[in-house]
Amino acid sequence: MALCTALIEQLQEFETPLIAEALGALGCPHPDHYYMGSDIKLLCAGALPLVGVALAVESDTSSPNREPDPDGLRAIMGEVDNSLLPVVVVAKTVGARPLHECVIGDGMAKALQAAGSAGFITNGGVRDLDRMDRIGYTVYGTGTVANHATFAHHLASDPVQMSGISIPTGALLHADADGVLIIPSEYHCAIVEAAILSRDFETRAHTYGRRSDKSIDEKRRFVADLDSVRTTKCKALLDRRPDA
Repeated sequence: MALCTALIEQLQEFETPLIAEALGALGCPHPDHYYMGSDIKLLCAGALPLVGVALAVESDTSSPNREPDPDGLRAIMGEVDNSLLPVVVVAKTVGARPLHECVIGDGMAKALQAAGSAGFITNGGVRDLDRMDRIGYTVYGTGTVANHATFAHHLASDPVQMSGISIPTGALLHADADGVLIIPSEYHCAIVEAAILSRDFETRAHTYGRRSDKSIDEKRRFVADLDSVRTTKCKALLDRRPDA
């Protein structure tokens, strides 16, 4: 399935770790390229999971004596407003004092949400958590910071590097309380069915694993056989792609 509203709606049914398991069953190589680390934390939980397309942004809210850049923020708002899909703003901090970055507060959150943004991810700090919680806007960051030295945001011309991965504008993001994940485009056509198969696999494996009448070896063989069936079915989903 192409990246569209229907795909995003279906992906909202699944938790992010299950999507990660489905990507593994599909044979996605280099999983380390696609998930953020524990430095990026869920700070405001709106509707979860957060699913949308990334808008890559660079933000400087910490450099002393820098002039504000209202035009940059207006351009970001315009991109969000013009998108046909829910937008997740991904803001990499580039200021001189990384621990003093305060990238978003409730005013910016309200404006982004009104324009069509589903959430916000940054490797900097944020503020006004209670007010952003109140409007149901989902925000990830490193922690809280009470103030900012300047306020300069602009659209990134290249993918932004955050938490060890590269996020280009247009990437499909899936995130919940466990973290943030990119779903590579080559798996969009199969990820929903692979997630359904992975949920069935986990349910059966976990249920069997609870049995006290089965040995460890019996459980290991059962799970291995079950996983082999799941993997075969998931790989077959990719074989049905038009370009396969």
